[in-house]
Amino acid sequence: MHFFRRKFKGEFDIISPVKISDIFKLFLASGFFLGLSPVVPGSFGALSGLAWHYTAWHFQWDPMHVRIWCLTGAVFFSAIHYLLTPWAQKHWGDPDPKHFVLDEIVGYLCVPVFCPFAMTELWHLLAAFVIFRIFDAIKLPGARYIDRNIHTASGVLFDDVVSAAWTALALWGVAALV
Repeated sequence: MHFFRRKFKGEFDIISPVKISDIFKLFLASGFFLGLSPVVPGSFGALSGLAWHYTAWHFQWDPMHVRIWCLTGAVFFSAIHYLLTPWAQKHWGDPDPKHFVLDEIVGYLCVPVFCPFAMTELWHLLAAFVIFRIFDAIKLPGARYIDRNIHTASGVLFDDVVSAAWTALALWGVAALV
């Protein structure tokens, strides 16, 4: 499969060859193309994790099943993350590409797994998402160290998992006050 650019008088010029497998990898790596957003791609990509979580919440599963569902998603997206990291780093030419958002999806899905209380209201999910994105952006201790010093697939992933732990801790603190 090729992309073409129109030249004068009906002639075509091949811009660059594109394989179907590369489009599929891009689809997965960018969180179903959400991470290709020109602004805050990590937040748009993490919406895939929020949608995964929302599915279980919407069908009113009991809290333990919601946690298992989110843990299953985290494991699933982690596996894809490890498989696609070398491709993504080569494709975007960066050890932690901003459009490679599987780590943000896994990070968000870890929040309900780590959270010590049942997230039973829609505002819990939305608050978790916003707090997670803020903590992931500012890189609190632990996440900052990993982000700056570990440039492997594990490092790219685990700074988001640490941000998820900070988010769960913050939600627990808010819940204790309410």
